[in-house]
Amino acid sequence: MAAEADDEADSESALFTYGVPFVGVLLVAVGIAAAVPGAYALIQEDLTPCGAPSIAVESPEETDRRFGDAPPPTVDRLDFAALAPAEQAAFEAALDDPIGEAHVEGAFPNAETFRDGTLVTYEGEHYYATVVAENPCFQAAPLQFPLGVFAIALGIVGILTPPAYRRLVALETGLE
Repeated sequence: MAAEADDEADSESALFTYGVPFVGVLLVAVGIAAAVPGAYALIQEDLTPCGAPSIAVESPEETDRRFGDAPPPTVDRLDFAALAPAEQAAFEAALDDPIGEAHVEGAFPNAETFRDGTLVTYEGEHYYATVVAENPCFQAAPLQFPLGVFAIALGIVGILTPPAYRRLVALETGLE
């Protein structure tokens, strides 16, 4: 009878010593895996221009080198005045940019034309322009971040349970 009670106490002790902290570590790992992307989804618009595609504009010299004297008829042509205000702003920003790229922040009605590459006539010269990055926003479940933080907190409680339990037992036995 006493041997069975000792075996049961040993299995409970092993559960508290190894099982609960192991589950706690797993919860912390899963919580980190959920919380980090969830937090990034919350703050990404402050860090990156997600949802604003990037266009690249080549100089007239580079455009001439690309197409020679006659651009192929498959390349669409747009006049700068026909572009939407956001497209015009991005085009001018790309001209001023050292690498020739800028984000289109706003309405982008000629997006398909830019994706295929287009010749834009600006101040009497032709510039080849194209979309070089779509910059999509990262999508995460709305509760991913709070559930991840909760899993981390619950895991920490699981990790700290055995030392807290031993301390409580030591206090109890010290008081008797």
